[in-house]
Amino acid sequence: MKKSLIIGLLAACVTLLPGCQSVIDQPEATVETRQSMGVVLSDVGLGDQSFSDAAMRGMGQLRETGDWFVDYRELAETETYKAGFEQLVADGHDVIIGLGFACQEDLEAVAAEHPEQQFALIDAVSTLPNVMSVTFQETEGSALAGAVAGLETESNKIGFIGGVDNELIQKFGTGFELGAKSVNEDVTMLVDYANDFASPEIGRKLAEKQIEAGADVLYAAAGLTGVGVLETAERNGVKAIGVDSDQSMIAPDAVITSMLKQVDLAIVEIADRVEEKAFNAHVELGIDQGGVGLAAIRRVQWDDEETKRFEAFQKQLMEGTLK
Repeated sequence: MKKSLIIGLLAACVTLLPGCQSVIDQPEATVETRQSMGVVLSDVGLGDQSFSDAAMRGMGQLRETGDWFVDYRELAETETYKAGFEQLVADGHDVIIGLGFACQEDLEAVAAEHPEQQFALIDAVSTLPNVMSVTFQETEGSALAGAVAGLETESNKIGFIGGVDNELIQKFGTGFELGAKSVNEDVTMLVDYANDFASPEIGRKLAEKQIEAGADVLYAAAGLTGVGVLETAERNGVKAIGVDSDQSMIAPDAVITSMLKQVDLAIVEIADRVEEKAFNAHVELGIDQGGVGLAAIRRVQWDDEETKRFEAFQKQLMEGTLK
């Protein structure tokens, strides 16, 4: 594997903190041979309690191995994804990663200009010869979340709120409905799209609308907008399901579980696959690979029959025998 000579900055950061772009552990380690990764975070950046924060956990895991130098850029500083990718190319990283479908066009523009540079794209698929793609089986993870919702709803009405109406986000809603109906055929699902991943206020308004319409379990795949959904669910005494990371801390009295999308695992997976020469590959992470799943299920009181229904659905999903 290619090694990079990394010459760090003496007066640099000690730990991974928001706004801190370099990770230098110790002054004596400022000149050493390590592999190097640069990441352009998603639009909201650090503190989104979702995608970017999960990526940062993966970067932290690599850093702890002592084999990797990690660096990142946020839109708040670079203003455009393209500027962030160009800065990381100039820094000479072994692999440069873009988070989310929104950055695909800019990543591919920069990747085409630097065919020898390895890039990786998380949550979308590129056909460029020097871009590795990592996607997730969101439908599988959301189906598990839906099964929980189907067993927990008392009104038989659940709600899904997406950040935007596109193919990727629709997979969350499709899986959620599939899981709910698999354990409770009487369930109906309300669907709204915020057209914004960074507005808790829009999330609050859409959540209030769905609660007024009778939904008593809400699921949002909407980044920071979803935070408003969870908070509104808690304020109105209904249940909610988080996404990407365990979001129980946002609304502890409402969140009964979260659909985990292991972006941190994707970061490590990319690091493990970096080769001497740039290449194209598509890796899809599902339940079997630990790429999606559920956080701990809290405050549910299922009887034996309900527990068996959930476990049977989970078994069918994992075995690929779901009809």
